[in-house]
Amino acid sequence: MPITKVFLKNMKETLKEQKLLIISCLFLLLFNSPILSIFNIERLIAGVPALFLYVFALWGILIVVIFFNVRELNHKQQDSSKKDE
Repeated sequence: MPITKVFLKNMKETLKEQKLLIISCLFLLLFNSPILSIFNIERLIAGVPALFLYVFALWGILIVVIFFNVRELNHKQQDSSKKDE
């Protein structure tokens, strides 16, 4: 395997890790206490407390974002492995 392909493959792996790290840090900040305290109010939205709605909506969004990110990265990885063969 030529050295350029190895270098590009390593760069792609690093980019994957960086994307997931940035997503994790962003959601860690959104689940942090100062942000959560904004939604800790005595208001019901569709019969659900605002804090619960925020936490579960954010949790669902996190799952979907990570799913599509990993899925996209796996498809790219499979395509590059097919090209190597």
